[in-house]
Amino acid sequence: MRNLKNIYRSTLLFDQPLPLTATAWDPVTNDLLCTFGPSKESAVIELKRSLDPEDHFSKPQGTVSRNDFTQIASWDAPCPLPDLACDEVLCLHYFTDNRTACLVLAGGDIVIVREQPLHGEDRIEIVGSVDAGITAAACSPDEELLALTTRASTMLLMTREIECVADVPLTAEDLQASKHVSVGWGKSETQFKGKRAKALRDPTMPEKVDEGTLSLQDRGKVALSWRGDGAYVAVNTIEPTSRRLIRIFSRHGVLDSVTEPIDGLEGALSWRPAGNLMAGVQRLASHIDIVFFERNGLRHGQFSLRLTPEEMETWGGDIALRWNVDSTVLAVCFIDRVQLWTMGNYHYYLKQELMLWALDHGGRAATIDWHPEQALRLAMYSDRDLQKMEYIFSPSSGSNMALPDFGNVAVIDGSTCGSFTADQIFN
Repeated sequence: MRNLKNIYRSTLLFDQPLPLTATAWDPVTNDLLCTFGPSKESAVIELKRSLDPEDHFSKPQGTVSRNDFTQIASWDAPCPLPDLACDEVLCLHYFTDNRTACLVLAGGDIVIVREQPLHGEDRIEIVGSVDAGITAAACSPDEELLALTTRASTMLLMTREIECVADVPLTAEDLQASKHVSVGWGKSETQFKGKRAKALRDPTMPEKVDEGTLSLQDRGKVALSWRGDGAYVAVNTIEPTSRRLIRIFSRHGVLDSVTEPIDGLEGALSWRPAGNLMAGVQRLASHIDIVFFERNGLRHGQFSLRLTPEEMETWGGDIALRWNVDSTVLAVCFIDRVQLWTMGNYHYYLKQELMLWALDHGGRAATIDWHPEQALRLAMYSDRDLQKMEYIFSPSSGSNMALPDFGNVAVIDGSTCGSFTADQIFN
């Protein structure tokens, strides 16, 4: 029965020609590392640090400043793949123990930037390259492994020293790892016909079995997401059979399971750090659902996003998902806003809707970066603005004096606000 209350918010606006492309937290200093570029107009990448004051509450709420960055490094990064208009930063991760940033580029390069290089070390070094190109990348929570998917339909697992420990092909034979049993229910030849067919139908079986039909708005994205303990990694790809498939691998590259077919499943994927569920997006004709999967690939519940058909076609056209570090908040990222959802008593509550200031990112979903240690601290950005926010869980209660006061508690859920008494909460 708690709501998300904002306790800090600042906005950085920048007017430089290079767009903001990726961020990563430095949990020691609470600074945010940012990459600017590359773009179609310029192949330059700049790595900068957005400084956080010792007491970030010293700035007034809603502070708007410009170009509040310290540059770390800058270099030219022409894309080696001719079919890409420019290279793209797919993953930015910061290692606090040696003050090193790791960038994974779509063109195939893996770049290390050292803030304090030792004698004989280069500040900027390309430590690895994938000739076919890279489609997605994610660092494990323990920072020991880097998972990559390539344009050659393979998944690579590498150590921090960029030594390959697994090279796994993503093939149609992986479907044989499915532990699900299909009895063909939903096909006309397996359905009961006749006057009493409905009464005779097995109530435990669905009326329709999904075949994995692709969403008409699927953008072909590949997504990677690690479980919170780093023991498993999930990969969401489109198969040659024109269906979405989520594969679950162990940290040693062994295929553990695959998901059942889901009609309208899109490319978003986020594994809840607590480890029990993975979240994905299912787009249907009339609504959009957030669907959950267990590690064995079986579907395990869902909730609907409250979008009208017009909103589904406009700012709901592309969606991304990100859980915070303690699994209490799910961020649903749309093209021009981010919604924060929490769960209580198996019901999902919409607690906050955060709007972007500037939109110039090609109709892609907004990007959010949760702090790796402070669960309710986040950064949200577009090409031209960066917002830092922090929240707390806080009950919204009325007076709790003696009768006739009932001690009402207000619970926010989207555009509605429910009111509960103490008797309703505890009984």
